[in-house]
Amino acid sequence: MSGAGHGRCGKGPAGLSDLTGLGQSDLVVLMIARYFFQSFAQPEAEGWLRAISGAEQVMGREVGPQVVCAVLRTVQQMRAARRNHFHFSNPDCPGCAARLCGHERLFLNTFRSVRRGRIADAEAHAMLLCEGNCSEGLIAAMGELCAALPSAPLRPSVERQALH
Repeated sequence: MSGAGHGRCGKGPAGLSDLTGLGQSDLVVLMIARYFFQSFAQPEAEGWLRAISGAEQVMGREVGPQVVCAVLRTVQQMRAARRNHFHFSNPDCPGCAARLCGHERLFLNTFRSVRRGRIADAEAHAMLLCEGNCSEGLIAAMGELCAALPSAPLRPSVERQALH
């Protein structure tokens, strides 16, 4: 795993885009996942702590930890299948966090496809994300993640509030 270099804030590699069009659930899953990505790339940053506190802030103390565990399962399934570095944006830098890397887009597209019941689409995105390796575990974990998310809307203005 490798995060976007902070020295390149706002300029990142080709293929980065902003977060326009992502829903509240997408943004929360991305925030939690990025902190786990950070935890694996830079263990000393202890991003997993911010994943938990951010999820509790947005979803409450009952649902937040369940979603955190479900996101961690998806990240672990992806890590088990991938062989190369996973690129992600720095969740601690507002400029970087406002950008979506190509690998993150594949992760979210897999999640969104599973959530919409479009399993063939999810399998295609997961195959690319997992570099052609077995992605069945990732698809199953994404299904568990979708089930863990609250059906009611998240707290208001989640897109605008700090998520850590």
